[in-house]
Amino acid sequence: MSRLTIPGGACGILLVWSIFQMPSGSGDVASRQTLSINEEPDRIVLGWSGPVQEPMSERVTAAFDRYKADPRRLVLILNSPGGSIEHGRKVVAAIRARNRAIDTLVQKAGVCASMCVSIFLAGSKRMADPDAFFMFHQASLNSNARENMKRREFGDLENALFSQAVKTIETLATDEFFRNDIGIRGVNRVWLVGMRKKISDRDIWMSGQQLVDEGSGIVDRLVPTPAG
Repeated sequence: MSRLTIPGGACGILLVWSIFQMPSGSGDVASRQTLSINEEPDRIVLGWSGPVQEPMSERVTAAFDRYKADPRRLVLILNSPGGSIEHGRKVVAAIRARNRAIDTLVQKAGVCASMCVSIFLAGSKRMADPDAFFMFHQASLNSNARENMKRREFGDLENALFSQAVKTIETLATDEFFRNDIGIRGVNRVWLVGMRKKISDRDIWMSGQQLVDEGSGIVDRLVPTPAG
């Protein structure tokens, strides 16, 4: 776990990866998470829909373990708005820990946003429909951390210093995320640097087709699929 300590005001501010997220919206997470399993003659398809939050890694890991002796190829279909960096890394670790090929796929009109992209990149084969949607943006503090900050009583100067410190840390966190989580096997480094510059204070949406056309290296192969 990465740690960054930024002094500000009367005391130091300690921020760790567990309070960073690639924002995924609000509401009850568990009620918006589903894992489907479809067994086919030559492959087993796991379909994840929902935020990258607990208990995603536990449920996906259990599904992998269920089929650990099955010779059929595993495919993980992703449809997610993103979520926790820390939890997403647990999912990536679960994929990489298996001594077998696990492909990733985003279907037509499906979404793989922010932290989901890192999970998608962990696939042995990274496939997407031309009309699948991918989104890239900056890391930010999660909602709990922001609420805790709002409850603190700071003066104007302290607020300004604190806001600047948070902005600096979020920038450093995003740099590390792009370097270690997105900038992996096959991803075009020049394209990645360009994307990092584009996402300052805004979301960048791209289709599977656009990612291939730009030579990003994010998608290995375009695969037309049914919507959903």
